[in-house]
Amino acid sequence: MKYLNRFSEWSTKEKLIVSNNAIEDAKHSYIDTIACILAGKKHSISKKINKHNISLNQQNTIYGNALLYGCQAGILDYDDYEAAGSSHCSAPIVSSVLALIKENNFTYKQILEAWIVGYEIIISLGLSLGYSHYEKGWHAASTLGSIGVAASIGRLLKLNSIQMLKTLSIASSLSSGMKIQFGNEMKVIHLGLAAQAGIQAAFLAKENIEANDNFYDDIDGFKKLYGTSLSRTLDESTKFRQLGFATDDYPVIKKLWPSCACTHRIVEAAEILSSKINSISEIEKVIIKTPEPFIKVSRFHIPNNEAEARFSPSYCTMVTLQNGKLKPNDFMNEIFLTKEKQDLTKIAKIEPYKVPASFTEMDPNFPCSIHIFMKNGKKLEKIIKNVKGGLKRPLNIKDLRIKFLECSKNEEFLNLLIISKYENSTKFIEKMI
Repeated sequence: MKYLNRFSEWSTKEKLIVSNNAIEDAKHSYIDTIACILAGKKHSISKKINKHNISLNQQNTIYGNALLYGCQAGILDYDDYEAAGSSHCSAPIVSSVLALIKENNFTYKQILEAWIVGYEIIISLGLSLGYSHYEKGWHAASTLGSIGVAASIGRLLKLNSIQMLKTLSIASSLSSGMKIQFGNEMKVIHLGLAAQAGIQAAFLAKENIEANDNFYDDIDGFKKLYGTSLSRTLDESTKFRQLGFATDDYPVIKKLWPSCACTHRIVEAAEILSSKINSISEIEKVIIKTPEPFIKVSRFHIPNNEAEARFSPSYCTMVTLQNGKLKPNDFMNEIFLTKEKQDLTKIAKIEPYKVPASFTEMDPNFPCSIHIFMKNGKKLEKIIKNVKGGLKRPLNIKDLRIKFLECSKNEEFLNLLIISKYENSTKFIEKMI
């Protein structure tokens, strides 16, 4: 339990010790996630959640907004993720914090530090459980996200170290979500439920609800139930890690395309090759080579709905080859169901290859590639090792500005998020969301 005690002490100190880059990394994650929330506001899932909130009299409440913002953040599958635990890290954290802003007057620095605390515990849990947790069938954004949110909100509620440990334990009892929901609307609902669960855990801990402190490594604890034989204890997996440096050690991966992360290296390869093709009709067939674990996530070939289209490597590839870029509109208005798009998608074939048990998401040692066979006998191919937006090729503030304005035309809001000083109130966010 050394790590959990160490984390609870660190995360509740008045002066949070973090790396030099952490605060700025947190700001960029807020900008990116708020862009995704704004982009998802007019989607049909948002309308369904609004009706749900109204029916339960929780519209414009903390819980109602946490559910709504969490879903909106993930609707376009444009929100960020991390490689240690393979979770959408910012969507549940940012959504829960934004829900609290409506009833509290936090400073910019306070909400940025809350994100840092939540991200830190998510990375540590991910390192302990390993990729096998995700591959086993758990949706890590939901399982790890609930605990990450609890830590973030615990920081904002100024819990003491004893209460912080309790909130992590309570959140572990609310941790759930299976990958079997990928390709359905329920997948994005997981993010809203994780935001709600973390908030609930923190408020219960504030009231000093008792919970097992050794919830993680104890017999039949979290690691035993959610992990595999490859998982390690928290103390072992975090032995050499300095708290507050998670974004340095495991940078957030921000998305350049609105589809499942497992399609991104393929999409970039298609973008590059599209410039060498005069007409899509010149292509005879396309072979997509990708790590085997990816097809358990992006597991759809010919999509039948919007969610499946975002998780279809073949659809994303062929649309990118045709248009030169993959855009949000490529998934709207059931365009993927047209005969033209379905016939186009059928040209592609996916060939997964085996990887060792040590495999981690977006490992450059296990790249993705596209091989195009033209009708004239010519062959084109492109291999991508490092994902755009990741450690080696991060998005900068210019990239984030372009993405934000693609998601929302509200340049005034974007500028406020960029230039606001850390001691400023965040009430302006409430008016803009």
